[in-house]
Amino acid sequence: MNLSEQIHHLLHRCRRGSHHQKSLIKWFIKKRLLHGAPTCRVCRKEMKLTSYKSSDGYIWLCRRKGHRKVSSSVRKGSLFSQSRVHLIKWLEFIYRFAQGLQLRQIDMLEDKIASSSRTLSRMTNAIRKICVAALQRLRRRTGLRMGGKSRRKFISIDESKFAHKRKYNRGRFRSTWRRNSWVFGMLEIKGHRRLPVLKIVKNRSRQTLVPIIRRHARRGSTIFSDCWRAYAQALPRHGYRHFTVNHSENFVNPYTGCHTQHIERAWQSIKSQVNKQRGNKSKQLLKEHLKCIQWYQWLGKQNKAGVLAQLFHDIRKHFKIC
Repeated sequence: MNLSEQIHHLLHRCRRGSHHQKSLIKWFIKKRLLHGAPTCRVCRKEMKLTSYKSSDGYIWLCRRKGHRKVSSSVRKGSLFSQSRVHLIKWLEFIYRFAQGLQLRQIDMLEDKIASSSRTLSRMTNAIRKICVAALQRLRRRTGLRMGGKSRRKFISIDESKFAHKRKYNRGRFRSTWRRNSWVFGMLEIKGHRRLPVLKIVKNRSRQTLVPIIRRHARRGSTIFSDCWRAYAQALPRHGYRHFTVNHSENFVNPYTGCHTQHIERAWQSIKSQVNKQRGNKSKQLLKEHLKCIQWYQWLGKQNKAGVLAQLFHDIRKHFKIC
């Protein structure tokens, strides 16, 4: 039984009655989303999982002779420690988050995953921070390097403007988005695999874009782009095989076959995901949304066990659950 099947079975059992709470907690401990039995701070022996009138139904308790009873929450030191949402609702939320990062709050409110939009936003922020931290660890290890001398893969680069849309042309513009709304994208294409690097930039000058390309693209990589003058002559000088397409004349260069359709499609998908998120008006949140999209492609989809398994792994890593 794979991870998704285990979760479906667990959700089905817990919906039938609250008497399955103990098995739910033990499953969380087995998957290392909750810490195991803690040590009593008085007698230094393992505490026991004991039934208690709380939202979880159980607490860690030590009532040995010689000292007063010592208790501890089953959520202590975990992702759920600052939340009152039931663990089964957290599990359902994590499962949906791993399905593609396209969360509709109205659907989750109807399914009673949380009682308010504010609670769902807090849950989303907590998971988003874990994904951002995991991507930062990957960047420290690998530098998010892409491309190479292989002819089977190439890098498509482009810039796109992200602007907050006002509903019915009403409401204030956010100054951060109006001033710093350009996003520079690099997309490695190899068969069906897509690995993006997305950076918010102040402008589209050569001094801004070329250092980003050199940081992430290996020397000798094949790069496809439009005829934006910031790339002209600069990329071949740094050891890249650079091909261009003039969009004022055609979409595909008839001589080289160069095109930017992969990254143009990617922009449409990325903007759709960002616009569906609530609270997407600030530059910092836009940056986090872009990092989550990169986490999904670099880590989530590259995990052989699936995106959900990768998310569980990153939660354990973030909260140091052994």
